[in-house]
Amino acid sequence: MTQPDALTGGVYRYPRYYAIGYQWNTEAECDFLEACLAKHVGPEPAAVLDIGCGAGRHLLELARRGHRVTGFDLRPEMVEFVNAEARNAELQVSVSVGDLRRMAVEGTYGLAICLMDTFRYLLTNDEILRHLECVASHLQPGGLYVTDFWVPRRWDQIGSEVYQWEQTRGTTTVRVFYVQHPDSVDPVSQTFEDELVLTVEEDGASRDIHGERTRTRLIMPQEFDALIQASGAFEIIGRFSDFDESRPLESDSQSWRMVSLLRKRP
Repeated sequence: MTQPDALTGGVYRYPRYYAIGYQWNTEAECDFLEACLAKHVGPEPAAVLDIGCGAGRHLLELARRGHRVTGFDLRPEMVEFVNAEARNAELQVSVSVGDLRRMAVEGTYGLAICLMDTFRYLLTNDEILRHLECVASHLQPGGLYVTDFWVPRRWDQIGSEVYQWEQTRGTTTVRVFYVQHPDSVDPVSQTFEDELVLTVEEDGASRDIHGERTRTRLIMPQEFDALIQASGAFEIIGRFSDFDESRPLESDSQSWRMVSLLRKRP
């Protein structure tokens, strides 16, 4: 195998590789979302809003299952990729460029989702509260909002985590490296910079794709609870250590993420 070449422009310029790297667990996560809908909203297919849909793995899977799905993402390359995938699969979806900090969507939904750590791009309490109010305004009475984001398992992990995993589709293998930069930690704003790096093995060649360093927010569980209460828009009806209602988030969960199930208040 040749030595890695570098592809420029950041990981989001290459949505096909991003989609392969993040293809894991999609069906199980959508099973969880459908179970939440059936239990708390109703058994019929729902209108779903995917906030920060990325390469569309949840959006496309939910559309395959008959749900009416709308999504948006900040990256035009991702939006173009998702729309192309939907056309190829003959799925009816609506996907456009948008920003979770300044949401401009139409319609009313039974379920909104903001997954894959996207919620942590809301850097201040004011941004979070405005976002929650906006999401609630687009949900039907009793509608659900599901988020998941990283939480540290130990205090000394904050801003210094490194994760890696590997996924293969056909003859293409993508290794994903998620890196937090400890030199960027701001303890006052509770923010730090993280980065994605992809190593792609395809057609006998290896290529590295480096993402830009992006500032994200650390949100702890009790802090999140307080923000939800302060918003007045939602109640928390479940908090889990994975996309599994039998696995509540507890002190000994040793989970790297928190999955929250919120319901719009009357």
